[in-house]
Amino acid sequence: MKRMKLWSYFLSVLLTLPLTASAQLFRPLGLGFSGGERQGSLSQPRMHVEGEKLYVCTSQGLYTKDLTDDNSAWQQVGFDGIPLQGYARRGADILALRYNEGGEYLLLSHDGGKTYEDVTPDIFRNGEHERLGNLVQHPTDPNTLLVASLYKGVCRSINFGQTWEQLTEFVYGNPAASFIGFHPARPNVIYNSGEGMIYEGHINITYDGGQTWNDHGNSLGFPGDNCVHQVAFHPANPDLWIAGGEGCVFITDDNGQTWNCQNYWGDEARMAYWYFTAFDDEHPNTVYMVGCLGRNGQKNACIKIMCSTDGGRSWHESQVMESMREFDRVNDLQQYNDRLLIYAESDVYTVSKAELIAQSTAAIRSITSDTPTSPTYDLQGRQVEAPRRGIFIKNGRKVIR
Repeated sequence: MKRMKLWSYFLSVLLTLPLTASAQLFRPLGLGFSGGERQGSLSQPRMHVEGEKLYVCTSQGLYTKDLTDDNSAWQQVGFDGIPLQGYARRGADILALRYNEGGEYLLLSHDGGKTYEDVTPDIFRNGEHERLGNLVQHPTDPNTLLVASLYKGVCRSINFGQTWEQLTEFVYGNPAASFIGFHPARPNVIYNSGEGMIYEGHINITYDGGQTWNDHGNSLGFPGDNCVHQVAFHPANPDLWIAGGEGCVFITDDNGQTWNCQNYWGDEARMAYWYFTAFDDEHPNTVYMVGCLGRNGQKNACIKIMCSTDGGRSWHESQVMESMREFDRVNDLQQYNDRLLIYAESDVYTVSKAELIAQSTAAIRSITSDTPTSPTYDLQGRQVEAPRRGIFIKNGRKVIR
C-alpha cells in the first residue's frame, strides 16, 4: 500500500511538471564562487548536513547555509582562505582536512573554525608529494576518525586526531585510498576504494576493525581496469552495498564478499563517471547515483543523476544538467528531507526526489554487452572517433594505444 501511494504521488508530480522541467530539476543554491573547484588530482571537497544547516568545504574555507530557506545567504564559518577537503566535529571542536602539498594538512579549532592550529603529525609529513584525500568520522564515536593518505593508505585516530595509526600498507602503483568509510550498522567493517597509479581499481575491506584486510578487486567484474567510488549501504539490509564506477555500477548482496558489475558503457542514457550513491532515507529501495561527463564534441560537459526503484537491480534513464565547463566534477551527494543536495565544482544544487523519479522514464535498461563496435572514450568520458596514442576506455575497460 505504501508503494502504491508513493508511485501515485510521483505520477501526480509528473502530470503537473512543465515542458521545461528537465532544465529546472537542478536548482543552484548560489554559492557565489567556484568553491568546489578541485585543487589537485586527489582534491574532492565534501559537505555535511547538520540539522537544518548545510556545511560546505570550499577552496576559501568552511561555508554554511540555512536549508529551510533556499534564498538564505551563505555565511563563512571559519578557516578563511584555506582550501578544505573535509572536517569532523566534536562539539565546538572542528578538525579540518586542508588540501595541501607537503605541508599543513590537519587543522584543529576549538571555537567552530574562527581560530585554528596546525596539528599535522609526523606520520603525514612525507615531503611535497604527500596528499591526504579524505577524512571520515565513526557513526557513533566522534573521537574515532579515518584519513586517506597517498603514501600511508588508511590511518585511524581514536582521540580526535591527536595520534594516528596506520591500518594499511603502501603498495606501489595502488597507494591511494580515494574513498574510505565505516559501515554505519557494522562499524568494525571499514572499506577503502579507488584507483591506483597504474589504473588498477580496488576495494579493500576489513571486517575486524582494521586488523586484517581483504582485497576484492578481482571479484568486481572488471578486474584491474575500473575504479570503485563511494560505497552506500542499504539501511535495512546491511549486506546490500552499492558503489558507482567508470561507466558501471557495482553491487553486492553478501556484505562485500562478492560483487556484480552492471556495465553501462555505450548506453548514453546511463553512462557517466558515477561517484556518489545514496539510498533514500524514507524509501530505501530507491537509490540515487550522481556523476559527470566531460565535454564531448557538440555536447557540453554535464552533471548526471539517475535513480533505481528496485534496490539497484535496474536503473531509470539519467537526468542531465549541462555545464559550460570543460569538466564539471561532482564532489559530494547528501540528502535533506525530500531533496538531494549535489556539490559540483560550479555550485551546490538541490534536486527534488519526487521530481527526479517522476521525470525518469519507466523503461528499464538491460545490461549492455561488449561489442567490437562500441565507442571509445577518453579518461574524461568524451567520445574519441580515431584514438591514437594514450589510455582510452572501450567496453568499460581501459586500453592503451
